[in-house]
Amino acid sequence: MRARLLVIFSGICFGTTGTAQALGPKDASSLTIGAARLLVGSVLLILVATLGRKSAPTPIKKVRTRAWLIAGLGMSFYQITFFAAVRATGVAVGTVVALGSAPALTGLLSWIFLKHRPSRIWFVATAIAVVGVSIIATSGKSAHVNPVGVLLALGAGLSYALFAVSSKEILQSGISTENAMAKIFAIGAVPLLPILFVGDTHWLFTPRGITLALWLGLIPTAIAYLAYGAGLRHLQANEASTLTLAEPITATILGTALLHEYPAAIAWLGVALVFAGLVLLTRASARQLITG
Repeated sequence: MRARLLVIFSGICFGTTGTAQALGPKDASSLTIGAARLLVGSVLLILVATLGRKSAPTPIKKVRTRAWLIAGLGMSFYQITFFAAVRATGVAVGTVVALGSAPALTGLLSWIFLKHRPSRIWFVATAIAVVGVSIIATSGKSAHVNPVGVLLALGAGLSYALFAVSSKEILQSGISTENAMAKIFAIGAVPLLPILFVGDTHWLFTPRGITLALWLGLIPTAIAYLAYGAGLRHLQANEASTLTLAEPITATILGTALLHEYPAAIAWLGVALVFAGLVLLTRASARQLITG
């Protein structure tokens, strides 16, 4: 149960991203925000890993270089493809396709590469949660479907799935969560560094910009992925990916409370469905643990 609550907590942290961005500088581009987020987050994770190095467990087996690269680049390309998808096809469609495809693709890749066959309960809970995400994202919004944008959103879902499955393989080696996430995010930050040199980053040198970069690097990155990694260590990758769908619930509530964005009534049905899917998955898993 603790592992599942940690992953749900990470999803709650992820859900603060959109609100933080909305409260930040209005002229900051999504790509430079994503690059700054990974850079600050990786620095904080490296700091945590360095401070905890003496007490870190010794890995029981060597991790393949390929796993590190896939996990790091998966996170890096998720930032690029998701923001590009939202720009091409809109927030509603981009969010639905990216968030909705990630658990399914994670389940498929986990089944193929880690030999973790998803349970029937997982399929049901994930389907309910994905329907909920779709309702939240499309309520009160006109959906503009751009084929290129949809492909980019699928690329974002695949990128996250590759990150999740490879991270699970890395954690199975016995390496500490802190060291694993620090190295993964350091690898992921490298391809995005040129964006900070080429893109317009003047917003980073304003009070709001500094606050935004620190918040995104600390809450939905460093803290969130330390919690995610700690939970993933004891869960299958597909289950962890579904549990992070706590993100749209958080985003909807924060948008209403802080940004005064009042979604259509049907959006709250979506929130209820996502919540129901997460509760179903968590309770079923806990029941299996007790009876097993």
